[in-house]
Amino acid sequence: MQTIQRYFPDIQECIHDFGINLESMHTGSTDSRLYTQALIEHKQLFLDLLLSSTEEEIEKNTLTLVQFTIEYEISYLFLYSELITVARKLLGTLIEQQDFENIGEINRYFEGHEDRISVLYLQKFLMQLTLKGELRLSHIAIMPDKKFMIHYESHIRWILNLIHYVQENKFDDTYPQLNPNLCEFGQWMHSATTTYLLSTSHFKVIDKLHINLHDLAANVINYCKSKTARPATLIHLMQRIDYYSLEIGNEIAFLNEIEESAKDPLTHLLTRRLFDKIMLNKLDISKATGREFSLMMCDLDHFKQINDTYGHAVGDIVLKHFSGILEQTLRKSDYIFRFGGEEFMILLPTTSKEEALLLGQKICDITAEKEVLLDEVSIRYTVSIGVVSVLLGSSVPIQQDTIDQFVMQVDEKLYLAKERGRNRVE
Repeated sequence: MQTIQRYFPDIQECIHDFGINLESMHTGSTDSRLYTQALIEHKQLFLDLLLSSTEEEIEKNTLTLVQFTIEYEISYLFLYSELITVARKLLGTLIEQQDFENIGEINRYFEGHEDRISVLYLQKFLMQLTLKGELRLSHIAIMPDKKFMIHYESHIRWILNLIHYVQENKFDDTYPQLNPNLCEFGQWMHSATTTYLLSTSHFKVIDKLHINLHDLAANVINYCKSKTARPATLIHLMQRIDYYSLEIGNEIAFLNEIEESAKDPLTHLLTRRLFDKIMLNKLDISKATGREFSLMMCDLDHFKQINDTYGHAVGDIVLKHFSGILEQTLRKSDYIFRFGGEEFMILLPTTSKEEALLLGQKICDITAEKEVLLDEVSIRYTVSIGVVSVLLGSSVPIQQDTIDQFVMQVDEKLYLAKERGRNRVE
């Protein structure tokens, strides 16, 4: 240590010459430290560490510096680059002066600082990541309507499992699922219920971020199990994982907004403006696989009479009541749209016309059996349904005209059901 102390003036000069030189432009009082102010203080803490003269001081000042760096989110790379800059400058000066006697000891001195800083930084950083993950979970927990955030919740729990794996330092086979298609979040992304999101730029960004995140996680696991893991490398990988996770959260928030705007405010079903996108996707799948799907159009019978007799507020209650019947009767893989007024369109993937007719009859029967109970009024209503099967030949182009033709066909079937007495399926 006495040998190193001889070079303290040179170390101090190096820090002043090569360390970041900032001056805060903020002159007023503030409860929170500005980032530039934090960097100025960081420089002094860094100097205090390198000028420590005992092992006790080194341990204490290392802890102070790392805690400060983590608290103000100063990257490890910044801290490491300052350490390397000072070390290179000092070693270069010694070489110029042909002072070769102590080069090895000085090099070991800086390597010791690097090791202590990287080990402690990794520990504190992982603790901070855990706290951030738990805080995000608590924010999601109090959301009145989570929508897609419930799936981001499963993603955060996956991240916390990965952090715990690194912290435990056991490096066995208890790591989280590494296949991006098999984790809970990935299964949701590739489920039938997300089909209508596939064309959105936000969904594509999430998919790319999620694949990259799992690739990084696999490297973290393999690196840890190699037993040669360096804390500095793990810090870099985990920082990148945290970045991808945060970006996924931001994109999920945008998807939530899209989902909100894509839902009918009264019934919370999908709106007509999403129908074409989903229909195009299903036509592509049908053409590629040769499997048919079906369209079903529903129209409440004599709905105008309900509005005229009881008022539009009661009419809205009836619409919500029928929406509930559809959601309870249909499958999760089916798409339900409020097509306009009292009209509803249903897209039934991989469903034959015969199956769709049976399902339509079930909806008819349940609707006729149910009643809407108000204060002193009991309202019964029925529904008419049209059904068509959709299957494209290999030479048929997939375009807007194709969609319009199928919509026209199912509308004609619905009109036929109305003509033949209502409360029926055609």
